[in-house]
Amino acid sequence: MSLLDKFRKTNAAEKPETIALQLAPNTVVAPCSGKGVLMADLPDPVFASGVMGASYGIEPVGDVLYAPVTGTVTATTPTLHALGLESDDGVEVLLHIGVDTVTLRGDGFESFVSQGQHVIAGEALMRFDRNKVKAAGFADTIITVVTNSYDFAQVDTIEAHDVEVGQTIIHITRAEA
Repeated sequence: MSLLDKFRKTNAAEKPETIALQLAPNTVVAPCSGKGVLMADLPDPVFASGVMGASYGIEPVGDVLYAPVTGTVTATTPTLHALGLESDDGVEVLLHIGVDTVTLRGDGFESFVSQGQHVIAGEALMRFDRNKVKAAGFADTIITVVTNSYDFAQVDTIEAHDVEVGQTIIHITRAEA
């Protein structure tokens, strides 16, 4: 058992229930509820520039991150501040909790999934302690990035406004075959 697995087991609270969602094709939904933030306004210049791909931020009101697509967990981090997913139809999504939160080294983060696991949209992925993030002086903005944006004809985000978990925040337009 790795140190990370041991941390997960000893600190694991009960996993929140999956939220039932109606997922439309070629969409990414909000992984949490809160105030929407346009890519250009994200509190991290790497994400705000779009170099990682089309992004949308949410200033969360809760503390649980839910799967924004149905697919496979492709990457996790020992610091639990980010994870990658690939949807069943090939959309690669990075979820990043906060800005500079890697320095917290996992303190205040709890994962419910592991790399290689298949998840459904609306399934709880992790819990994070917003108070610890803010007490450390970091923004707690949840950043959702389509990292393979350039593989599609167009990737559009919704306008910045209050969003609910499961609401479509990103639309994918695929190239005509």
